[in-house]
Amino acid sequence: MRDLTKGSIIRLMLLFSLPILLGSLFQQAYNLVDIIIVGKKLGELSLSAVGSTTAVVSLMFNIINGLCTGFAIPVAKHYGANDMNKVRRTVAGMITYSAIITALIMTLCIVFVEPLLTVLNTPAEIFEQAKLYLTIVAGGLIVTLIYNLEANILRALGDSIVPLIILVISAVLNVGLDFLFIFGFGMGVDGAALATVIAQLISAIVCFVYLIRKCPFLKLGRSDFRLHGEEIKSLLASGLGMALMYSIVDIGSIVLQNGINGLGTGIISAHTAARKIFSFTIMPFSAISATLVTFVSQNLGAGKFDRIKKSIKYGLLIGYGWSTLAVLIVYLFGEQLVLMIAPADNREIIDTAVNYLRINVPFYYALNTLLSLRCTLQGLGKSVVPIGASIVEMIWKIVTVVAVIPVCGYFGVCISEPIIWTASGLLVAVIAIKTLRAFEKA
Repeated sequence: MRDLTKGSIIRLMLLFSLPILLGSLFQQAYNLVDIIIVGKKLGELSLSAVGSTTAVVSLMFNIINGLCTGFAIPVAKHYGANDMNKVRRTVAGMITYSAIITALIMTLCIVFVEPLLTVLNTPAEIFEQAKLYLTIVAGGLIVTLIYNLEANILRALGDSIVPLIILVISAVLNVGLDFLFIFGFGMGVDGAALATVIAQLISAIVCFVYLIRKCPFLKLGRSDFRLHGEEIKSLLASGLGMALMYSIVDIGSIVLQNGINGLGTGIISAHTAARKIFSFTIMPFSAISATLVTFVSQNLGAGKFDRIKKSIKYGLLIGYGWSTLAVLIVYLFGEQLVLMIAPADNREIIDTAVNYLRINVPFYYALNTLLSLRCTLQGLGKSVVPIGASIVEMIWKIVTVVAVIPVCGYFGVCISEPIIWTASGLLVAVIAIKTLRAFEKA
């Protein structure tokens, strides 16, 4: 466990964020392996089937990730204040409320999978494959929840290394299972989905064993599940606030996916390839944001406001440095990156995916500002503004589908997010500055 309220700020931030970044890399790596194998071995229709469910899968995963990340904020705050009784009660609350919400999501997705894919305008030729893939992923959400709970508890306590090690093991297993199920057993998209679920299950089991052995102060008793009114309010406000923020963005993405699906399987394949590259290139921003949530929360609990301000400055500077590097990578090697995923014999798919990346990546400076300051506000217990910014983003994506795509086609999709990143980033920056000044005067 690591106390983030003492010592060199930049050193602690780098040591904490690097394992998160590497963990995200491995997580995306085994997701990318699914896409590469599906695209190269099973063909364009299977790739489109997986791609057509991307927004829904992302929504489910991000609700769970948002819940666990948000629930971990008071854990970090109480750990920074060295109040282990409240740490245990908060962890007990995390388990209870996240299990209820995840069970509800699983049930709704499995029961309504066909209407959902119909609303998404999923092409008939890939409908059954998309249904199979989405059903398996939804059925494995409980495994996703367990691992995310464990990983976020450890991060709240300052340990970001163990979740990384476990993810590396999971990534290697996932690759092996992909080849076994698809090449060995001749399975289709169901093999890719099962490989991911099984790999996550093993991650969850290993992480659980570690928590039992190395964190005896987290041993929960019956009394720990009896939370007081203010504790429940604080926990739910933090967890549901973060989940709502994540889900609002993804609801907008689902609406946007509807517009993309209506453009045909070629565009779906191109967008799927581009978004996989996109997912890799934004991982440093996610690592910085996760670091800021924990760093700000622990130091808020310890009453060290100067450390909070410095951590924000360092986080933004690191993100801007990565933004510059990402622009260079995409403009110099964008086509080579896309060719790792998309069929090499389809020039239109390749050019469309590369064009998407080259339009989006220069706006990473705005995206970094938005994500870093949004998570800073969450760490400070101010969830209203981040949620508001997410609502604005959702509304804009709806406008894109209704008004922009019919006029501009796929170009409208390409410019949609850069516009909202810039607008929301400016809004959140202004409010974050005012919030920090108010804390400083208090």
